[in-house]
Formats: sequence, C-alpha cells, structure tokens
Amino acid sequence: MTTRTMQTPRLLVVSNRAPIELQPGHRGPTVTRTVGGLATALDAALRERGGTWVAWVGQATDEVLDPDLTGLGYPIRAVRLKEREIHQYYAGFANQVLWPLCHTFPARCNFQDAFWRAYRQVNERFAAAVKHEVGAPGDLVWVNDFHLCLLPGFLRAAQTPARVGVFWHIPFPPPTVFGICRWREELLGGLLGADLIGLQTDGDVENFLACVRQFLGLPVTDSPPGIRLPDRTVRVVALGIGIDAVRFRTEVEDASVREHAARLRATLGADQVLIGVDRLDYTKGIVERLIAYERFLERQLEWRRRVCLVQITVPSRFRVPDYREMKRTIDETVGRILGRFTHDGHAPLAYHYSAFDHERLAAYYAAADVALVTPLRDGMNLVAKEYVACHPRGDGVLVLSEFAGAAHELRDALLVNPYDPDSICRRIETAVTMPADERRRRMRALGRRVAQRDIRWWTTTFLELLAEPDGATALIA
Repeated sequence: MTTRTMQTPRLLVVSNRAPIELQPGHRGPTVTRTVGGLATALDAALRERGGTWVAWVGQATDEVLDPDLTGLGYPIRAVRLKEREIHQYYAGFANQVLWPLCHTFPARCNFQDAFWRAYRQVNERFAAAVKHEVGAPGDLVWVNDFHLCLLPGFLRAAQTPARVGVFWHIPFPPPTVFGICRWREELLGGLLGADLIGLQTDGDVENFLACVRQFLGLPVTDSPPGIRLPDRTVRVVALGIGIDAVRFRTEVEDASVREHAARLRATLGADQVLIGVDRLDYTKGIVERLIAYERFLERQLEWRRRVCLVQITVPSRFRVPDYREMKRTIDETVGRILGRFTHDGHAPLAYHYSAFDHERLAAYYAAADVALVTPLRDGMNLVAKEYVACHPRGDGVLVLSEFAGAAHELRDALLVNPYDPDSICRRIETAVTMPADERRRRMRALGRRVAQRDIRWWTTTFLELLAEPDGATALIA
C-alpha cells in the first residue's frame, strides 16, 4: 500500500490506460505521456487532491510507479496484464462486444465466452489493485468507462471502505439493444456496486434506468434518477464531459499558433477550409462524411477550386479486424475524391493519418472556417467543443451530428443527420455561405456554453456529487 496518512481521504482514479505509457529500454524505462482530454482532466484532479492512478501501464515491472519516474506528481499502481488478456479483454470484450453494442451496431458484436472470461479476470485484478490502495472510509474511487463494468461490484462484495463512482463515457443503449448481450445482468449488477453512476446525457440515463428496470427488476426512480436497493440508493446523473477551454483559447491567441494557421491556409489555397478530426472508428462517420463531401463537389461546381477539407484520422485499435478494413475503405475514398476533383494543382482534400499534438491541432482548428463533426453515434465528442474553443472571435461554423452527445448542449450548431449524405451536403453549403454576423452569433453562443461547462466544472461536479451525495445537486443545473 502506498505510504500515507491513513486518516486522509484521497482520490483513486481507475481506468484501463494510464496517463503515461512505459516501455523498457537499455538505459531504463522510457516514459511517454498519453494524449487525450480525459487523461488531462483526471491528471489535474489528482494533482490537486492527491492520490493514486490505478491502470495498465504497458511493460511496467514495478507494482507502484514512483512520481519521480513518471513525472506526474502522484504514484501509479500498475495492473499487469498478459498479451492474451489484453487481446481478449480489451480488443475482445471491450471493443468487439461493449463498444459496438453501446453505439448500436449489434451486428458488429463478437460474443465469445473467452472474451467474457478474460473481462471478468481483468476486472478482478483491477479490484485487487484498488483494494491495496484504499485505506480510509472517505476515500473516493473514480472508475472510468466501459472497460471496468464489473469493478464496482467486486469492490462492493469485498466491503471496500470507500465511496465508488463510475463515469460511463460512451452512449448507453436502450433495452432492445443492450438486451442482446447474454451477460447483461452481470454487467448491470457490476455497475450497481457504485454509489454514483455518471452518464453523458439525459437519454443515456433514461436508457440505463430502463435496462435496470427490465433486466434486474429493481425499483427505479426517475426524479431524481436512481435505483433503490435494499440497503442503499445508487444515484444516476447526466453530466456531459467538458474540455480545457481556457487552454485552447490561450493557444489559438498565441502568435506562433496563429502564424501556423495562416501558413496552413496559404498552403491549402482555399477560400473556405473545412476540417474533420476523428479517431479511426466506424462510429465516427468518416466514410459517410467523405461521400457527402464528394457529393457537394459534384453539385457545387463553383466551389470545387475554392474549398478544401482537411481530414485528420488518428490511428486506433488496429488489433480489431473491422478497423483495418475501415482504413482501406477510407484510403480508397480519399484517392477517388482526389482523382476526380484535383485540378490545376488545387486539391480539394488533404488527408492526414496521424495523431497531432495539442498545439498543432489548435492551429488546424483555428485555420478552419467550418468543422464537420458527424459521428454516427457518440457519447459526447470533444472535437466539437475543442473547435468552438479555438474560435473565440466567432469566425467559425460547427456542423454537428444530431446523434452526438454534444448536440444536446450545442444547439447553435448546424445539426445534421450523419446517415443522410444529402443532409450533410446541404449543411456544408449552408456553412460555407453563412453570413459573418450569423457565424458570430452562433459561435459566441456555443463558446459561452463550452466555457461554462468546461473540464474543471465536470471533474469538480462529479467528485462533489460522489463525496457529498446530497450536497452538490445544484452544480448540475
């Protein structure tokens, strides 16, 4: 157990991946920081409150990684996983069962008993690691995401003296979809080991409660949302995650970032620059977006030499066969568009298959007149909020899927059905021709919302709800 004063409550963050990756080397381990909004948010919370992050860290040899090694300012308890477990628990059950199921792609689910057994075993191993760290009844355990559904139940069964909260970052499907999984009762029961369950939207909360009511037969309350158990009540809240809006705004006002954005626009040679930023995933609607953009170029002859779409696709989950096939389809679609519409040296599409660092991404956001955020289904989608934060002067347009969680908050975006290429095509036309005063009105309203519900608001609200379950309700309003 990490040395500390046993009476001091602290925070234990639990997630599949840590904010660092550790690789062994001849001169000692190499530490690389993980890029991502969630890692940044939870890192800040741990630095402020003190505590430990419990996660898989790659090729870690020590059970507890010292802050001097990681450079984080707090220790990490490393959960050791074998290659077979990673394949079956992460690439298997998490990403071939829960991910497609919760994003309402049940046909992509691969229900294998071996995947389920590995998922249970890994969740039990995470529970053992958490129990090593919990020391005081006031400790807060914050479990993140669908990789660890069973963990709260294991902690509850072991009578772990801590308050446990879970935040579910992806959509939660209705009973007609979730019920397809034959381990539905075990998954729901595991989540109900928590004291607090957070989801992105009111719709996700409604779906979760409906699943508990239908598959577990437990009494459910809708206002306030919760599940009544014999000895306690599990609170359920809708709490959409935010971004570090201040950081993005500060970066885009930096002279070097604005210079980078100006160079980018000059290189692209377009009157209107569009941008799409997505992790490689079939839920993000990348292929559908490209087809819609191709249709726009077919129909709008006057825009062919005046517009350019920058599509940034971040490599992801190449362990899963569906993702390798999807990349081939994207590559073919990009090649076809470039072949059809490149003219006199002007290419209407710039494709990047790479991860961008924070500052470079901010420059691309700032350079873009229009953001196309068109996932087929998404828990929230932080790209939409990041783009808004990078346009504090109100000079951008956000085209946003109505099936992204962010659409519930960002009503001044141009909402679109991502399954309808004609709808996307029309929204692109509206965006590139939108008058400057309407752009400013919409974007400034979006900016206020993003600033109000930023990442600090999200972490503070969740932790206050977890620590004082009856004392922080007003923070959600």
